[in-house]
Parts: sequence; structure tokens; C-alpha cells
Amino acid sequence: MKPEERMEDQRLRLLVADDDEVDRLAVRRALLKAGLSAQLVEVADGSSALAALLREPFDCALLDFQMPGRDGLQVLREARAALVETPIIMLTGQGDEQTAVELMKAGATDYLGKSSLTAERLAHILRQALRLHEAQQQYRTLAEVLPHTIWTSRPDGQMDYLSRRGFETLAVPPGEASRWMEAVHPDDQPRLLEHWRRSLESGEPFEVESRLRDPEGQDHWHLIRAHPLRDARGRVLRWFGTNANIDGQRRAQERISRLQAVTAALSEAPSPRQVLDVIVTQGQAALDAQAGTVWLMAEDAPFLEAAGPGTRELARGLERIALDAPVAVAEAVRQDRLVTYSTREERDHRYPGLARQGLPFEASAVMPLRGSRGVMGALVVNFTRRRVLQADEQDFFLALARQGAQALERARLYEAAQQARAAAEASETQLRHVLAERERMEATLQERDERLRAALWASSTGTLRWDLRTGGLEWDENLDQLFGLAPGRTVQTIDDFLALVHPDEREEARRRTRACANEGADFEMDFRVVWPDEHVHWLSSKGKTFVDANGRPLYMTGACVDITVQKQQEAEARQLAEFERQILGIVSHDLRNPLSVIRISASTLLARTGLDERQSKSLTRIITATDRSTRLIRDLLDFSQARLGGGIPVERKRSDLFELTRGVVEEFAASHPERQLDFVREGDGQGEWDGDRLAQVFGNLVGNAIQHSPPHTAVRVRCAGEASTVLVEIHNEGSPIDPASLPDLFEPFRRGRQAGSGAGSVGLGLYITRQLVLAHGGRIRVTSLDGEGTRFAVRLPRSSLTPAPVPRN
Repeated sequence: MKPEERMEDQRLRLLVADDDEVDRLAVRRALLKAGLSAQLVEVADGSSALAALLREPFDCALLDFQMPGRDGLQVLREARAALVETPIIMLTGQGDEQTAVELMKAGATDYLGKSSLTAERLAHILRQALRLHEAQQQYRTLAEVLPHTIWTSRPDGQMDYLSRRGFETLAVPPGEASRWMEAVHPDDQPRLLEHWRRSLESGEPFEVESRLRDPEGQDHWHLIRAHPLRDARGRVLRWFGTNANIDGQRRAQERISRLQAVTAALSEAPSPRQVLDVIVTQGQAALDAQAGTVWLMAEDAPFLEAAGPGTRELARGLERIALDAPVAVAEAVRQDRLVTYSTREERDHRYPGLARQGLPFEASAVMPLRGSRGVMGALVVNFTRRRVLQADEQDFFLALARQGAQALERARLYEAAQQARAAAEASETQLRHVLAERERMEATLQERDERLRAALWASSTGTLRWDLRTGGLEWDENLDQLFGLAPGRTVQTIDDFLALVHPDEREEARRRTRACANEGADFEMDFRVVWPDEHVHWLSSKGKTFVDANGRPLYMTGACVDITVQKQQEAEARQLAEFERQILGIVSHDLRNPLSVIRISASTLLARTGLDERQSKSLTRIITATDRSTRLIRDLLDFSQARLGGGIPVERKRSDLFELTRGVVEEFAASHPERQLDFVREGDGQGEWDGDRLAQVFGNLVGNAIQHSPPHTAVRVRCAGEASTVLVEIHNEGSPIDPASLPDLFEPFRRGRQAGSGAGSVGLGLYITRQLVLAHGGRIRVTSLDGEGTRFAVRLPRSSLTPAPVPRN
């Protein structure tokens, strides 16, 4: 039924809201004059009008713009906000353009100035309002059956209608279309609102692509469009819009672009690691996954090993999975198919073992990586919320896995080729280094060989090599010269060598060469050879025998030098030593007896009474000179024994060394009453000593200290007992010993201030002192510094078990 037929045949239900009774009467008269039958509900204020609109339906409402409490504009806005669809005609005494625009934006169907209220005008506006309302109802009915979301909004942009499909597919509270912005993705809201603002200001059609969230929290791409409905004067009466879900097309285009990007990225990923990074990163981004990783077949066992990014996020114990394990990734590899689960409950039901791992993921998808030789692993993406892969997403996942597997194979081949090339280059470099090192070593060996030859030539050393397996003997030219052979007459066998040895040493040489050949012994021997000119030469030969792993002799390498001069010098030295020993023995023994007679005679004469002073002094000088000569003879005998006889013998007896030393000091104190001698002992002095010899040692050192120190200074003797040794120090003040003389201080025949024992000394005192200390296994040291004086320190072991130190100059 058309609106005009409805107005004439049916009684209209109208709401008239005006605080002026006259104005309400004018409306009633206009309706009667127009011949319109109407049931009127009249109210005098805005609150009553809003309550009536919310409480019951009306075919149309006429609201006064100015009313107490709530004015008509406020009632209009609140009614539209409450989704009241009743056509509303505003009655206003103000007819300016701005008011009309404001009313239309607020949702007024039309407006009518009270000054132009006539029956014809009112009937016309009512018919227009009913016609528009009926069209809207038809439109909304159609909107409910369309596959897209349909919506309308007032001229000011306030959405006043959202189709049922919109509430079903968008996260908008039921019946609250004005809260549609809550469904827009937060990242898209600024851009969408800016476009919407521009359309509202310009009246141009609105179009934008945005993500809208569904009631389950999933975001989908939509194409949002809106066109304005205008009146005859071009003013926007309402906006009509649609939301078309283009998520599939958008994501498909994104996946196509993503696959193109994947192809480009894989082409630039030469290593397997980079390939894994690409497919995991691209897979996560394309499927909006929160994590991802790759599992690859192990080379040495039926296991899958985690690789690539995402490995750190795995629970402990899941870095390596058996191929027969009841988990999704192993199942996908075994069956070579896509495996998914969309919820945690589904996962725990299908794979109970994973429930105990406490994984943070709600859903997962696993796609096998199939290469040219079969399945090589699997690509896994994980989601923190419920997720079901659509068909096009599965297609993308499959394409990504195929491209990734192919790229991984290429990368492995490339990596193997690079490694082979690097190995070849390294081998080549190493070979060059080896060759260079070989050349260097050959040059070094050649240089050393030349230097060795020069050294052998300079030292007249000959060398030989005797092959004990074949009996062959290699003999150099130096040996020809040492054996007096003509050049070129090289000895070739060991028998040839033995034939050249002097007959007196030949058998011994033969015995020693047999020991080399049979037992692997080394060869060392001095022997004579007779040259063709009948001159005898001494040679010294040493050889090292080398054996195999079983101890069997292989060869002997040896050298030979001429020691004829050395032998001659040794013989001459022995003759000289023997001559010295005989001379010293003769001198000492032949002089000692007459000296003894002289001393006894002088002592006897000195003991007589009646001698005058001159006679007594003469006899005393004779006795003193005799004692000095006796000491010189004793020193000569000790020197002969130490130097030529193998050392001075000592006879150890247990005694107190410190008491012995005290006695020596007291004797010097008695004979030198003008000098100050201090004696200090610390600890125990017991030990095994030769008392006479050590008295000789300390007597010599104390005498030297008295002789070489100023008369007004003291000579200090300190004895200290230690755990296994004793220490005796003799110190005197005065000028220090010349540092240049210190190294030779204990050598024989060193005379002067620093050595000897006074006038008539032959320079053997300190030498014999050191030899006696060494004979006791001790050592003697001297320090002499300006301002500190000279200190001799003797350290002796308490027993004879301590080995004597090696003498050092």
C-alpha cells in the first residue's frame, strides 16, 4: 500500500509534542482540513515526548523545536541514539538554513516552519515522511538477506542502523550500532576516521579498506563503502553503507606477494641457516603466527632435531624428537602430510605427552619439507589462541614448505661446494706452505751441512756410518786424512777399519764393534794408528748405535778426531806433576828435619839461665823463623796433597766446633794483647770434624783478619748452630778487598794484602783453607764492601753424610 493510500484509508497514529496548546490546535485543524484521519497523542514537554517514542510505535511524530525541559533537538538526538526509527518532523518557528542543517544531521525526517503550516503543506510533508520511512523499511528488510553488512548513519555520521549480519560478524554489542568503532582494528582507526571525516564534510562517497574484528577476536579485511542520500536541495539526509568481507582476496593477494618475497629472499639466502630463517619468518608473518621453527632429519639416527629460529622457545627436552614419537611434528614427517590442531584441548587429547610439557601455544600447524630425496623435515608454526587454517592458508603453507625444501637442498649443495672449495684452497695453501717450508728446511739443512762440513774440516773431525744389516761402511775424506790414507782410498768395511788400528788396541776395538753389531751398544774408544810414514797418531772415536722397535741394531753413526797432541800434553802434564810432587816432597822432607834440629837446639839454649837480653832475642828470632819455615813447609805439603794427591785427607771425630774456635781466638788474644777479639756463639756446635784441620782453617782466617785491619778496630768471630749445619763468621774492619781480586782470592800463589798469612807467605793460605772446608763437605764465602769491612763465612755440615760440593773458582 502506498503511503498516500495508507493516509486516506487508514487512521494514522501521530505524536504531537508542543508546549503551546494553540500550536497543537493548529496541527489538529490542518489534519482535519486535509481530510486525514489520525489518532493523536499530545504531550506538552520534551521528556514526555521521548518517553512516548520509547514506549509505543507511531506512524510519525511532530516535535516542537522549543520545549521546556528537553527541547525538540535533544529529544530527536536521544530518540535516534535509542534506535527509534519513527519518522520525526520538526516544527520550528525559526526557518534559517543553519537550523535546518542541524536538524537533518540529528536525524530529523523533515522540518516545517510554524508560519507556513497549512493543510496542504502538512499533508505533503507527512506523505514524504511516510514514503521515506517505508523505503527505509524495505531497504532494511533487503539488507537482512544480503551477504554483506548493511548500515546507515545520520548526516552527522552517527550510525543508527546495523544489519543483523553486522551484529553476527562484528564485535559490536547487540543493538548498539553506534559502538561500531570498537570493531575496527586499533591500527586502522585513525586512517578510517580521517576518511570518514572528509566524506562527512564534503558529502563525497566514502570508501576505505580496514580490518574489522569478529566476536571471536579474529580480524578480517573489509571494503567499507557509503553513499549519501540527498533531498531535492542537495542536503544529505542519510548515509547508506556496506561492509564487504574481502579478507580472503586480501590475504590471497598478500600471500601471493609473500610468496614472491619468499622466492626473492630464498634466492639471496646461500646458507641453510639463512634459508631456515626466511621460511620461518615468512611463515609466521603470513599466517599471523606467534612462533615457528624447523625440524630436520638427523643424519646419524631416526631423530628430528630443532633448527633455525624459534629453537630457544622450545621446552627443555624437545630439542630432539624420535621419529616414532607421538607428537605432531613426527606424525607429519612419518605420514608426509599437513598436521594441525586448533585448540589446546585437541592437542592434549591427540598428544597427551605434550600436555605435561607446559607449552605456551594453543594451536599449531606442521607441514612436511619434501625434497628430491623424500621428506627432510618439517616446518612448524604456533599460535597462542585458537586457530583454524583456511584452505587458501593451507595452500600457501604447502607452497612455502616446497619452496623452502628446494632452497634448503640448493643451500646444502652450495655449502658443500663452498666447503669443498675452501678445503681445496686450504689444501693448496697448506701445500704451498709445506713446499715453502720444505725449501726453507732444505736451505737450512744445506746451510747446516755446509757449516757442519766446515766445522768438521776446521776441527779435523771425520765421520762414518756403519750399516749393521749389510755391513757397509760409509767413510768421509776427513777420516782418510786422520788414518794417513791417500785421498780416494776410502775404507768400505769394518774389517778394513780394524786393520788400520794399532795391534795393541785392535782386539779391544774388534770386541767393541761386535758389541755394537750384536747388542746395540755404543762405541767409544781411544786408539792408535800407524801412518805409512811410521808415525803413530792417537785417535778418539765415538759412535751412537740405533735400533728398531724390537731392539735390533740398525746402524751406527760415529765421529773420530785426532788427539795426538792432547795425549802428548797429558803425558807431559803427568811428568810435570810427578816432578813437582817429587821436588815438593824432597824439599819439605829434607828441610823439615834440619829445621826440627835447629828449633830444638834454640829452645834448649833459650831455656838455660845466664843468657843476656841480646842472646835471648836472637834465640827467640831463631825459633820464630823456624816456626814460620815449618808452616811454609806444611803449606807446601798440603798444597801438594790437594793439587797432586787427590785432596787433603781429614780424620773426623765428634767434638764441639764452637769450643775449638774459642780456643783459636783465645790463642790469638794471648799473642796479640793489643788487639780486641770478640767471640759470640749461638746454639749447638756438636758435630763430626777434624779438629786440627779446622783449627788451621780458623787460625788462618783470624790471623788474616788481625793482619789486614786497623790496630784500633775489633775482630769479631760469630758461631751459630743450625739444624744440620754450623756457621762460623770472621769479620774485620778496614779497607775492602779489591773487587777484581775476589774471583781469584782462593787460588794458589796469590800474595799480597788479600791473601797469604803474613810476611814470608807463598800465597797458599786461603787456597788450603778452602780445600780443608771442601774436604769437610762445606763451603766458604767472602764479602768485602767499603764501610762494612770484610766477612768470611764458613758453613759446615754436622756429619760426613752430606756430599762435598764441587769446587768453584
